Amino acid sequence: MPAIIGALVAALIGALRQYLPGILGRVLLTFGIALVTNEVALPALKGFVQGYFGGLPSVLMAYAGALAFDKAVTLILSAAVAVRAQRVILSKIGTNP
Repeated sequence: MPAIIGALVAALIGALRQYLPGILGRVLLTFGIALVTNEVALPALKGFVQGYFGGLPSVLMAYAGALAFDKAVTLILSAAVAVRAQRVILSKIGTNP
């Protein structure tokens, strides 16, 4: 019985050594992409979009605010920036010499 438990523990440790660095790397990469997206790229894009909406009449701005249009635009922009950042980062990682 102790030999079986020892074999199972050894197999578990071997699996963790093999798969954990890949999983941990992907999680850290995802957190990094989210941080860059929300702290660097998104505020600049939001300012760009707000510049175009500044010229609208106040009634249209009130309707856009009531419909939470700003939140929808932020959601779409953050998803698009995250996808672009992921493609750029993964293409740079894949081309290591």
